[in-house]
Amino acid sequence: MEVSKTISMIFHMSRDPRYQKLLNSKEWALVKRQVWQRAGGLCERCRREGFIRAGVDCHHKVPVESANPDDPQAMRRLAYDVSNIELLCIPCHIKTHQEMHSHRKDKVAENKARQRRRFMEANDPNYESNKEDEDEAMGDKAD
Repeated sequence: MEVSKTISMIFHMSRDPRYQKLLNSKEWALVKRQVWQRAGGLCERCRREGFIRAGVDCHHKVPVESANPDDPQAMRRLAYDVSNIELLCIPCHIKTHQEMHSHRKDKVAENKARQRRRFMEANDPNYESNKEDEDEAMGDKAD
């Protein structure tokens, strides 16, 4: 997915007036401060991967828009739950959103099958790729 589309998805919710109201509140300012303090101002994903980079964006792990839009309390719970928010640098925020849209079960299975095929082709001179191998890797075995 290209970066401009990902950035567009990240900021899609920012146009929703309900989301804007949540993020323009004093409660959000307090929650954001807690997240920044917990992370020490550093990107939490970079730290997990052994890097140090300043964090600039608060990212909701479970998207606020996944709550029932007719239930404002559900949106509030997701928006203000400190354990649902991580501090990220811009590259990690983009990467996280790209991954969020590619982790459907069918996409994961396709990626695993493709990785297996590439590995076998690179390492086994006798390997011949066929549809059954890919179907088996994706869990679609024929009976």
